[in-house]
Amino acid sequence: MVYQSIKQLPKILGIAAALTSAIVAPLVHAQTKTHEGWYQVEMIVIARKDDTGQEHWPSNIKLRYPGDWVELKDPNATINTVVNGGASSIAPSVDLTKEAFYLLPASERQLNAQAQKLQRNPRFEVLFHNAWRQIITNKKSSKAIIINGGQTFGQHQALEGSIRLSVATYLELQTNLWFAQFDVNVGQEITQSWPEIPLRPNYAAATINNLSLDSEVEAELEQALATENTQWSTGNFDANAETQETDNFVTRQIILLQQERDMRSSEVHYLDHPVLNVIIQVTPYPSAATNPVPTAQ
Repeated sequence: MVYQSIKQLPKILGIAAALTSAIVAPLVHAQTKTHEGWYQVEMIVIARKDDTGQEHWPSNIKLRYPGDWVELKDPNATINTVVNGGASSIAPSVDLTKEAFYLLPASERQLNAQAQKLQRNPRFEVLFHNAWRQIITNKKSSKAIIINGGQTFGQHQALEGSIRLSVATYLELQTNLWFAQFDVNVGQEITQSWPEIPLRPNYAAATINNLSLDSEVEAELEQALATENTQWSTGNFDANAETQETDNFVTRQIILLQQERDMRSSEVHYLDHPVLNVIIQVTPYPSAATNPVPTAQ
């Protein structure tokens, strides 16, 4: 069965036997208390290919982005500006030891070997593999982190959603991820209705990130984006306002992964699911600066 095949994933990856125990065992026997502070986070999200349809996924699901979100930024991204009538590019200097929510280079990731094994395995598709640093706080103060990856279909990618990391006695991971499969829209009959997929809150921001706008126009645009994001988070967005680009594809299936998991720091944890799976490691990062300031959206 599909589910049994997925449960063999830790063995496929060659992860130590201790991981298999950590996957299924509750944390009631843990002795070490985890504290707020700086951590390095690395996460892999994978999907099983060639789903034979043995699982029937509910369509009465709600897809929403929280309003308190942050995005993972590329430290090498350039910003185009206009100076004295001429265009120029600026590459801001980012200190990855002091600034949060910036993607780390592959050389600083710890799960590259596992990701490479998955990429070579024809049964799985790696949708997301990245690492970053952040301050992990209590749940009330935590921020939702926008996650996206996989193939692009118009304004959407196969994997979208968010995660939230917080800490109390243990680290806690909350996933709000969905894996969407699309077909090219050729006017075919729609046999199953799926909910409208919300536009990523940072989608338009990413599109115009490299533009320098007149301050008044930029303020108006930011206000419009903020209004739209609020509408999505409260469920009041008019789905008919989607652009024509979305009409190029129709939704075949959406698989929602909403789970909560307590975790020990520094251990590799695995969220088990018949199709969509998460491998994550959260490690204390003590070498950050004394008073670093997390990067906001």
